[in-house]
Amino acid sequence: MYGKKVIILLFALIALLFCGFSYADSSQQYDVLQKISLTKEKDTFYLCIDFQKNINFTPRIHTLPNGIKVLLSFDKPVKIPKTPRLSHNFIKGYFFDRFSDSSLMFFAAFQENVNFIEKKYTRHAIKIGFKINHKHTVVIDAGHGGKDEGTHGITGDSEKNLTLITALELRNLLIKSGKYHVILTRDKDEFLSLEERLQKIKNSKAELLISIHTDSNSDKNHRGMSVYTLPSLKKITQTYGKTYSSKSEIEQYYKHLFKSRKFAAILMQFIPEVCKIKKQPCRNSELRLLKSNIPAVLIEVGCMSNKVDNELLHSKLYRDKLNRAIMFAADNFFKKGCK
Repeated sequence: MYGKKVIILLFALIALLFCGFSYADSSQQYDVLQKISLTKEKDTFYLCIDFQKNINFTPRIHTLPNGIKVLLSFDKPVKIPKTPRLSHNFIKGYFFDRFSDSSLMFFAAFQENVNFIEKKYTRHAIKIGFKINHKHTVVIDAGHGGKDEGTHGITGDSEKNLTLITALELRNLLIKSGKYHVILTRDKDEFLSLEERLQKIKNSKAELLISIHTDSNSDKNHRGMSVYTLPSLKKITQTYGKTYSSKSEIEQYYKHLFKSRKFAAILMQFIPEVCKIKKQPCRNSELRLLKSNIPAVLIEVGCMSNKVDNELLHSKLYRDKLNRAIMFAADNFFKKGCK
């Protein structure tokens, strides 16, 4: 009985000693962080973490497209630093978390994917360089809508529904690629006047307009897709009150016309021959929608009056192929500097 009391007393003393040492260790934790800063040199950002000079550390830096994770091992027990959020819209936030008494984890999350180009550290600092992946803004116009049904297919379906489905699927594909901000002139079955469409396009500040339509022809054998851009100024007959008299207006017109035709030509490289109309798939039109002060194309994705095309347009597999061709064309268009 006496022996048991001694053992219990010994365990109690050990527990007290352990608590005392833990308390002592806790009171001797060091503040390690000096500052966190974000700087920019040309098109490269640098996230810098500076530590106090009286402590040494070893980092293990892991980078992901949308964030940073750093394991920091110190030579002394450390406190968790307080970290105010950076005031930059592409950084969600960052914080430290405890890994052990002398180890911390640092996390930073970004709003968008980035390209890391540099990771280095000295005795007292970490410097991580990265570039933000620029996303191009594209506006997609689903033709017609609401009371304006557009043309009708041989089975009685309307253009407005097919253009909306195709536009939504194209929007999803472009966003999923991570390269684009996408704005729709309409995302449901609603009527928009031409003025409302033009205003939305203007407000979007987009780099490219893609208007989706379907075709119809009295010749039931006529089929295939085509893409329209503006004609040259010499062939313009309807100015809609807009003049092209000054040198700057003429230069701006041809600048956008060149880019529009460039996109149309690139698109035709990705469209399978079976989908194109046989003669002149790239055409000109004076449609006012194309006079939106940005590179713009109107794509007739198929002919609803033709049995083969009508069936294809109702096939998601066909629309996926078509939309992928449009996306590949956009990728190449912007890659070649047409922005």
